[in-house]
Amino acid sequence: MRSRAAGEEVAAMSRVSAALHALPRHLPEATLAAIFALLFLLWSGLTLTGCTAVLDTHIHPPILRPRSYLGQVAEAFSLITHPFFIVVAIAGVAVFSFRRRMRRLSLALTVAAMGIPLQTVLAFTTHRPRPHTAFADSISHIGGAYPASHVTAMTLGAWVLVTLTRAHRRGTSSVAQWTTIGFGAVLLTTVCQWVMGLAHLSDIVGGLLLGIAVANLALSIGGVDSILSAWARMRLLRSSGGKRAAIILNPVKFDDLSLLRRRVEAEVRAARWNPTLWLETTVDDPGHEPARRALQAGVDLVLVAGGDGTVRAVSSELAGTGTPMALLPAGTGNLLARNLGVPLDTDAALRLALHGHARAIDVVRCETDNPDDDGILTQRFVVMAGIGLDAQIMENTSDDLKRVIRSGAYALAAVQNAAPDPFTATVTLDDGEPIEQQVVMALLGNVGTITAGVPLFPQASPSDGKVDLMLANPDRVVDWARLGAQILTGRDQEGFTTMRASHLRITTDRPVPFEIDGDIAGTTRSLAVEIEPGALFVIAPGR
Repeated sequence: MRSRAAGEEVAAMSRVSAALHALPRHLPEATLAAIFALLFLLWSGLTLTGCTAVLDTHIHPPILRPRSYLGQVAEAFSLITHPFFIVVAIAGVAVFSFRRRMRRLSLALTVAAMGIPLQTVLAFTTHRPRPHTAFADSISHIGGAYPASHVTAMTLGAWVLVTLTRAHRRGTSSVAQWTTIGFGAVLLTTVCQWVMGLAHLSDIVGGLLLGIAVANLALSIGGVDSILSAWARMRLLRSSGGKRAAIILNPVKFDDLSLLRRRVEAEVRAARWNPTLWLETTVDDPGHEPARRALQAGVDLVLVAGGDGTVRAVSSELAGTGTPMALLPAGTGNLLARNLGVPLDTDAALRLALHGHARAIDVVRCETDNPDDDGILTQRFVVMAGIGLDAQIMENTSDDLKRVIRSGAYALAAVQNAAPDPFTATVTLDDGEPIEQQVVMALLGNVGTITAGVPLFPQASPSDGKVDLMLANPDRVVDWARLGAQILTGRDQEGFTTMRASHLRITTDRPVPFEIDGDIAGTTRSLAVEIEPGALFVIAPGR
């Protein structure tokens, strides 16, 4: 009876957890944004119709003298907290966060920054005059009084301090410290504006309400967890106890490994998983040995934090093992992640990895010859491979340039190879007859979308048991424009031929460059390809 009751209790808790999980993740922030926006509208109506005049006329501030010591300190503080400086600072942090793959945080910061121009528009629209003050010649006196610009800006600035601390997964003491500093800065700003006579009390209240409304709207739109949201969902993610993940990372792809570690461990603790096994790739090994070590450790999930090369190395070792792989995109292309719909934001990708469902995808096994020693090299890939022009482009793409202009580096390398030498390729699809053709490139795709979101193989799917092949032999520069028409219409254009097969062979009349998932693999005169259907499990959106 006791066992049965315990089972019913667990089932009931599971139903409650599922029901809560079905709610919008950031409902508390959206609700608060709506409440404070409504309060701001009501307060604005009262203020602009004169109903708060009794508040402003009966509570007089102790006006400071401009040349006094306190007056000069207050004016200096008012200058450094000017809304212009606050909005520039928030925008700068938004750009920095985006480059750190904190895209949801970047979106939230952008929304918050827009609250300051919104205040300017509202102040211009209401055109409420500022109080008479001895600081009328101050820069802070410029513009309308309602809502108080400095108070709105500093409220948003304080929100940024606290949100950044939480987003960077700092400890509870750090969150408490920066929360205290933020509240203190807002309080000091309100007092400073009031004692300088730059704003009425009603203006200050309006600025606070507007700032709080925009801050909660930013959290809701950006999908960033606040303290309130964390409390509301404290018990939601406790059903995965006992599991353990390994993370295989390419340290070159991250500017701040300590930040990545904090972000991963915070999500792992929230999900009640055991401590993570951390494994790094090296220049000589992009992930093969770390993947084998993860399998030996018997982990339940392998997280891959790196580019397409790291993903290929790890997936080739996990294929056929049944151990699922999850992606934390950190490269330039991130082609598998993009094709499977995995978020490029690290926090979102982490939550998907720990709470998502595994999807079986195909792995492509290829065998190439080595013209130097007549040996056969067997490799696997999950995205794309090719011989000829695309491999030459990969070889000529500067790694340093990729870090600066990302996918633009490939375009620059393509321009440098705009006039490639063709070669003769003999192609055999499945058990068909060989086809001989002059080409500059033979591109193989397990997925359809390439760099910059271009759907090169519109019909391709990583779980259809087929590999897509494109043979390209453009005669003129204008022929490359036809490739765009082919992508848009789905019909083969002159110089470009597409086909599909479960296994194929390509032989060439001379050694040509070969690339696999963006990594140069030398040269070859023979390429044999075969699909391994559903050999790899990857955590991806949907089921």
